[in-house]
Amino acid sequence: MPVLKLAKYFWSCFFLVVINSSVDHPRLADKLSQTDFLERFPQAYYFVDINPFDLPASTLEKLRFIDEPEVNLAWLFHLVREGEFHKTRFLWQALPTNIPETRLNELVDLLVLKQRWEELTTLSKRLKPTERLETVLDVQQGIAPDKLNKAQLDGLSIALLPEQVAFNTECKNNVLLLADRFSAYQQLNALRDKYLQKPEPEQNSFCLSEVYYVGNALICEEGFKGFAICNMMRDLPKSDFLIVMTKSGLANVRGTQMTLTMTSDYDVLVHELMHFSGFEDEYAIYGQKAHWLCNSKGLKAPNLFVGLAENAPQGWVKSVTCQNGKLDAFKPALKWSKMQFQELPLSEQYRQLWQKKVQQDWLIEQQKLANNAQTNIN
Repeated sequence: MPVLKLAKYFWSCFFLVVINSSVDHPRLADKLSQTDFLERFPQAYYFVDINPFDLPASTLEKLRFIDEPEVNLAWLFHLVREGEFHKTRFLWQALPTNIPETRLNELVDLLVLKQRWEELTTLSKRLKPTERLETVLDVQQGIAPDKLNKAQLDGLSIALLPEQVAFNTECKNNVLLLADRFSAYQQLNALRDKYLQKPEPEQNSFCLSEVYYVGNALICEEGFKGFAICNMMRDLPKSDFLIVMTKSGLANVRGTQMTLTMTSDYDVLVHELMHFSGFEDEYAIYGQKAHWLCNSKGLKAPNLFVGLAENAPQGWVKSVTCQNGKLDAFKPALKWSKMQFQELPLSEQYRQLWQKKVQQDWLIEQQKLANNAQTNIN
């Protein structure tokens, strides 16, 4: 032990001599020279007045071996920003216990942005959680919206469902977006942002609302064949369609409600939106659906005719949709489409079919409204 203390004393004296003899050196007047000096002599960190958060990553990496809590924290921030979480394993255990609230909230916000819920939970167990961290974890668990105050919501940029939602009057279909937890809120926002860059099948076909957090008012589970099933336990503002996102299960459309999960990507969103317009899947269907859809003749969807080949629309080809039904099915194109494989791009042929169907549905709805108005007048 005396030898170790003697060694530390020697190094301290050495760095004091080096630093004191170098104070007036012109190269140490700028940050580049200071960081270069620290990279050459990491132990000098203890004798200079410098904020580790102002140091570049290369210098922090060189300082890591001195195992200084503030340096560890600054290095952790760098790794989180870069998404290099495989290198952070031991840093969570080396965090200083007295992290300022502002700094801890900054780390929380970074982890939320990266959707690192496991690390956020670890933070809450190792440190005294701030209100921000507690709120983030509560929202991820689906806390009731009325348990959140305005300050908490503003801090997390989360929108709660209002009594009414204003949609663009030019829209043919108004779509309300809801999420039951923080990660779902983020994922649905990301899908919405991508859709808004290029709306399908064209502008104003489907207008997506802001994403609203509804927490445990949205009760979800995995049902038959793993499909996600969600039931809304409160009244909703008026809309034509509803998109909800939850944690797990397979995406699907039931009537006017689309249910997406954390594995749903943009291709899934577009595929399911086509279901809103009545498009049918072009892979083999089964069970009761195959029975009622494939046992009678006619044009059943914009992309599905059931019956004899000679009665199918010109140019249509046989589809596997009804291979488990009584009659044959036919589709518009020989090539695979987005209704058979979601990851395929939307072809121009199917885009035009979709545009036509959206327009037809809108005209029918306008006619109904006009008839109702006339009835009320009479």
